[in-house]
Amino acid sequence: MKTMLTTALALGLLSGSLQAGSFGSSAKGTTAAEFLQLGVGGRAMGMGGAYSAVAEGAEALYWNPAGLVKVEHRAATFMHAAYLQSSFYDYAAYAQSLGKAGAFGAGLQYFNAGSINETDSNFNTVGTFTPYDLALSAGYSRKVEGFSVGGALKYIQAKILNTAQTAAVDFGVLSPSYLDKRLDLALTVTNLGGTLKHEQTAENLPLTFKAGAAFKLTQHWLASLDMGLPRGDEAYTAVGTEYVIPVKDNWGVAGRLGFDTRTMGDVTGVSGLSVGAGFACKALSVDYAFVPYGGLGVTNRISVSARF
Repeated sequence: MKTMLTTALALGLLSGSLQAGSFGSSAKGTTAAEFLQLGVGGRAMGMGGAYSAVAEGAEALYWNPAGLVKVEHRAATFMHAAYLQSSFYDYAAYAQSLGKAGAFGAGLQYFNAGSINETDSNFNTVGTFTPYDLALSAGYSRKVEGFSVGGALKYIQAKILNTAQTAAVDFGVLSPSYLDKRLDLALTVTNLGGTLKHEQTAENLPLTFKAGAAFKLTQHWLASLDMGLPRGDEAYTAVGTEYVIPVKDNWGVAGRLGFDTRTMGDVTGVSGLSVGAGFACKALSVDYAFVPYGGLGVTNRISVSARF
């Protein structure tokens, strides 16, 4: 618990040192590289993104790098998301255990906005361009006094007509399991770093502080909670649940439900809700999440994860 409290204090001091105007509803739209907050993995997004205390496998590199130590040998994951309009979002990651020395992981995020018409000063179409964003990550995690601690370094690139690039870091802590190994707690800070500058304007990254919890209601029923404070937006809460039905030996199917308050009030229609399902055996899992964005449309995420 000392490790968790020390980390919470450090994150609090860091948050206090930042400009207060960078956080809250009045700061919406003031950050760049928003693709960094889109979430990864069919399982995590089916649970509303309430995943910082659940994080395991290769996708832990994104949600909480401290969770990399849960990888027993090696793990890999790939996700494809058909996003709004003609855009799409992909993620791939690999993680490997180093035994008592900890674990490491590497990952790639890529968001493609689709083809957009380019116009001149008279609004005549002169061609097309395809904006994109990408991030390359490398992380490490290990056990410290019963806690799991981890960090990741990111290289971020964004292209509209010209290209901007910067670097950032993520940090995370996972507690030991409490209450007969039913409760796990987490703290993370993500996207702490520089700015992206297109032409003359430099924009901050979406730095986010997050506290999370995961609780096993029964052997097969999990509930999770994340509370986040992002730069460029107001504080939010995400909740999720997963129920796994064992089928045979190491086979099982899962149903998931989640809710994230971040899009409430931003769009008309149903938003914030997510529904998901998954199929898993000992070495392989396939997960799907359906996430509506009100009048803007819906997104479908499918991911495949392997342990070997």
